[in-house]
Amino acid sequence: MISPEQDDEDDSFEQQFLQAHNEYRKKHGVPELTLNQELSEQAKNWAEKLATRQYMAYCELNVLGIGENITFFPAHMKAQEIVDYWYNEHKKYEFETPGWQTGTNYFTQIIWRSTKEIGVGRKIMPAAECENGSLKLAKPQQNGTTIGEDKQIVVAFYRPAGNSNRAGQFALNVQKPINNH
Repeated sequence: MISPEQDDEDDSFEQQFLQAHNEYRKKHGVPELTLNQELSEQAKNWAEKLATRQYMAYCELNVLGIGENITFFPAHMKAQEIVDYWYNEHKKYEFETPGWQTGTNYFTQIIWRSTKEIGVGRKIMPAAECENGSLKLAKPQQNGTTIGEDKQIVVAFYRPAGNSNRAGQFALNVQKPINNH
């Protein structure tokens, strides 16, 4: 059972996560997302499953038009830091040649113009639970996750999904920043 304190912490994380997304979306001149509780529940359930399995896998919801961003992070990372980490892929995105580009799918999903709703879930995993599974890391990872550290799996679901490979979709949905702050 989730304690009232954990529930409040999850609500705060959701709101901060939504706010971070909307700040970046505003920077690109695209409409704000709304938080969808159904998507958040699905994201929380998927995060629980991944924590139990101790490996990352994408969900089958994409057949229902739901996109996703999923990553393991150190447990101490806050919602803003996580969204910042994903958004930083913008440095690799070439706006002059819109389309699917390696290493930019988290960024493009965040700012995908036609996406309207988001749901987020996470599961904190104590280091002791991570050491015996595939989450045992041999070296520090790019996102700062190291051996002996509590981790979290963060799952964001988006509706409608972004990153469509249909002709012209990236040009329509991935906009350059409208200002530089």
